[in-house]
Amino acid sequence: MSKDKHPANEQPPLQKETNGEIQHRLTALENSVAEIPKSHLENHKWFTTIFTTIIFGLVGLLLAYTGNQSKNDVREAIRDMKSDIRDSTRDMQGKVDSATSEMDRKFAALSGEALKRPLLEISDTQGLLDGQTFEISPGRQMPIYPLFFKNIGDKRTDPLSIRLYLSSDIQGIANGGDWQAVATNDKDYPFSFYSNLAINSRTAGIGIAPQETWTFQPDFGGQIYASQTNAVVCKLQVFYGADKAAEAKFVIKFK
Repeated sequence: MSKDKHPANEQPPLQKETNGEIQHRLTALENSVAEIPKSHLENHKWFTTIFTTIIFGLVGLLLAYTGNQSKNDVREAIRDMKSDIRDSTRDMQGKVDSATSEMDRKFAALSGEALKRPLLEISDTQGLLDGQTFEISPGRQMPIYPLFFKNIGDKRTDPLSIRLYLSSDIQGIANGGDWQAVATNDKDYPFSFYSNLAINSRTAGIGIAPQETWTFQPDFGGQIYASQTNAVVCKLQVFYGADKAAEAKFVIKFK
């Protein structure tokens, strides 16, 4: 019986080469398969990087645009606010100027009105009564009539109140009722009379208008006589709302 050249526990050489080749191929395949995830991962990383860069670029552009737009909106809002403030300021200034002008006008009118004053002049047919001397015979009428009360001021007078003071009594002056004897308040003139005509006169009751003249002429036409002396110093006072009464001093001499 012949001997077998290949014992049972020994593999032929061809089988070893085949297995080695297979092992080699498996190793190569494993390496190749291992390279696939790595390459995919690198591709994914590259894609992610590019995508992220693009996204961030777009976001940056959007933010820049939004920022510029916001700045423009803010600038526009500030311009509108400034314009509104200027308009409001002009309107307020106009109102203040108008109110100030109106106040100035009223103040000027009030000041001008407050500065206005009545001013009364007393005169007779010969001119201003103050300082005149009348020489008459006993039994004549009062020589001063008619009297003229003229308001040469720029404001109406108050109602008139008229008094006549005498240094000595004159008989007959109060007989007609135009003059009423009253107590005197002036030691230099012991005799005093109050005019009833001023009470009864409409003009004297409402006052004399600026530049108006009121004629003072009592109805009394009686005769007058000296009582104690031939020279009587007289003072006529007219109270008409001014700080000081209008006054005229004159002398009546009996011949």
